[in-house]
Amino acid sequence: MMTAAKDEGDYIGGVIEAVLKQTVRPIAWFIMDDGSSDQTAAIVQSYADKHPWIHLQSAGQRGGRNFGSQYKAMMAAYELAKPLEFDFVAVLDADQAFERNDYYETLLGEFHRDSRLGIASGFIYERQNGVWANRRANSEDSVTGGTTLFRRECFDQTGGYRPLFYGGSDWLMQIDARMAGWKIKTRPDQHIYHFRPTSSAGGIWKGLFKQGLMDASFGSHPVFEIFKCCRRVTSYPFVFGGLVRLCGYFSWKLRGRKPLLKPEQVAFLRREQVAKLRRWLSFSSAKPQVGQLQQT
Repeated sequence: MMTAAKDEGDYIGGVIEAVLKQTVRPIAWFIMDDGSSDQTAAIVQSYADKHPWIHLQSAGQRGGRNFGSQYKAMMAAYELAKPLEFDFVAVLDADQAFERNDYYETLLGEFHRDSRLGIASGFIYERQNGVWANRRANSEDSVTGGTTLFRRECFDQTGGYRPLFYGGSDWLMQIDARMAGWKIKTRPDQHIYHFRPTSSAGGIWKGLFKQGLMDASFGSHPVFEIFKCCRRVTSYPFVFGGLVRLCGYFSWKLRGRKPLLKPEQVAFLRREQVAKLRRWLSFSSAKPQVGQLQQT
């Protein structure tokens, strides 16, 4: 298991406790302290002293919180794990924990049932008005990047995480995995509590705008992007959050910047997005209109 942590002193203790309660634990857990200025390292070390399979490592001071730094630390952890014998790779964010104690046991069952399953995860839940609720961005055809389980063969074949300035390293891995013929599966019944709202580090609005930049950097289809963001216009945490993300997307396009992915990756992504857009539209048209009687 691999975790990159930077200034997560408020959460890391609870995350470790959640792993200790799991019915299936990792053979080794490498927690990379990515230059924290709080008590993160001290908290992790207090658990490592009691549990020899928990390893605290320093990833060095890499500046502010950013996706590139996080995934560099994650790959440094993987290099430490490589000499060990294992078939699965778990990634766990330092601000996420499980609702149930059988999270890994359940996902491993899915891998054992399907030899072509490469990546699996549960669904992210975030606090909305004080209540844990399903994150709007969850999708049954896309795993969460923060608390994910990989088949090692898939992880190695895709090359692991490639740090990207605007984020999306986990998204790119999913694209590469599907292009290589691997399957992806989510378990909506396995809830993952996310203590820090998505993209809230550095400010919600800035995070949403940066998500739009990330989408554009991947070459996301314009029609798909508009439709997706409009569906999220009134979603939590802020009204019009989808429009902020859309502004980030078009700011990239208006400056004439090109996608950072390879042409074949962009083409594959857009084919998937067009297919998903058709499913959305088909589902919407299939719903009975107000006042329309359903045939029985």
